[in-house]
Amino acid sequence: MRYERKTILLFRFVLLCCAGLFCWKWLENFNNNEFQPSSQCHLPSWNQIHTTSVTGSLLNIFSQWLWMKLELSKENNQNYTSISILGAYVYPDQISISLTSQYTVQQNLYCRYYDCKKTEIPGSSYQSVVFPESVLHCPRRIGAEFVSVSRSLDREEEIPAPVRLTFRSFEKQPHDLTVCVGPMYGNESKWLQIADFVEHMKLEGATFVYFYVGNISDYDRKILTDYARTGDVEVINLHDKYDRPFYAWHLITIQDCHLRAKYHSKWVSFLDLDERISGTKNQSVIELLNAQESSVGEIQISVLNIVKDGDVAEKFENVAKLKETMIFRKWTDSTDPTWNASKVIVKPEMIGIMFIHNAIAKLPGVKTIQVNESQAVVRHLSSTKHRLDNNDWHLVPQLDGTLRKITKRPLEPEFAEKLTTAILKRVLNVYDRVPVKCDRIAKYLWESRKFPNPCESMSPVF
Repeated sequence: MRYERKTILLFRFVLLCCAGLFCWKWLENFNNNEFQPSSQCHLPSWNQIHTTSVTGSLLNIFSQWLWMKLELSKENNQNYTSISILGAYVYPDQISISLTSQYTVQQNLYCRYYDCKKTEIPGSSYQSVVFPESVLHCPRRIGAEFVSVSRSLDREEEIPAPVRLTFRSFEKQPHDLTVCVGPMYGNESKWLQIADFVEHMKLEGATFVYFYVGNISDYDRKILTDYARTGDVEVINLHDKYDRPFYAWHLITIQDCHLRAKYHSKWVSFLDLDERISGTKNQSVIELLNAQESSVGEIQISVLNIVKDGDVAEKFENVAKLKETMIFRKWTDSTDPTWNASKVIVKPEMIGIMFIHNAIAKLPGVKTIQVNESQAVVRHLSSTKHRLDNNDWHLVPQLDGTLRKITKRPLEPEFAEKLTTAILKRVLNVYDRVPVKCDRIAKYLWESRKFPNPCESMSPVF
């Protein structure tokens, strides 16, 4: 009898929760009337959608409520900064805005909508809640091409400059696998690391890479610019009025890249520049992903720490030197694979909240699987001079007093040959400059402009 009473009470509680959620959604729909779009802009078909909320199904509403109660995304970091926008993305049913602030989680902000002329669309604002940290979800508005945020509707000076929406309302993702690269900063040369990273991941099936740039040299930036020119990468420059250490951008960029990859890629991985994912001789990473059942939304991959006891080449010198200093040839000593600091590949639409090494919240019914080194592994270039103590980590005894076993683990020869060819082609195109033949330049081109003879000076002095 007591058991039956408890069952009835539990049933009533669940029924009451469902009724409350239903009423909440009904009130949202009741209080959001569709407005008349502006007539001064052309409206393509994708921009003729109006939605009334961002809550989704009742099950997703409950999941979001639970994640908030558990405070799964609360950083309270860089709380001296103002609210500004890093990116904004338009999906089939909503808009998501990534913020540069890290202290506004679960605070109310208004979504503000602007047309093609950056004129605010009358009656279009919507009050939403920042969650997860640095992310604001907003409903769609007809004619909106720019968005901003504010704490209130009557203080114009608080509104950050509107940013253009990045289109993500695809019927089918244009990419099967993309990669998010954490913020790049520091003094070490990046050009060869960039080439090695992009070409390695392309051979494993990735077709696009999102690079977040904190601070790199002009020399390093040249190769990024060339990859952007050929449509292989997107470069996101990290800048804000308020200075912060570049590593403090890490969680912000993860949240932003999660949004950036939604509806743009079926799978996305989150890596640093010193990491690459390797499949096997018989199965590439993309083939591994394609073999998964549809309910799998997260794949965890172990890490192979490779001893990096030196620096990357500063600049390109010649082909022989380049081959000799290629990263995957120069460093092959590694420890056994570990699950410590493992990385993941996820389906972005199935993930609620991303963290540095894993998804900390997934939508209901989404599965996580682990693959061992016989299927895929993250090759991490672990520097012996990475931190202030210059610790040779691979020589430090483990907790049981034993030393780590060091084994040479080069790339498969066929893969290495393809990678060598791809890196050479890109590097030579960017850095193997051909000197100008000044005597071939038509005389009238410089004389008519009263410029100096190009054989004496290649640029005029202003």
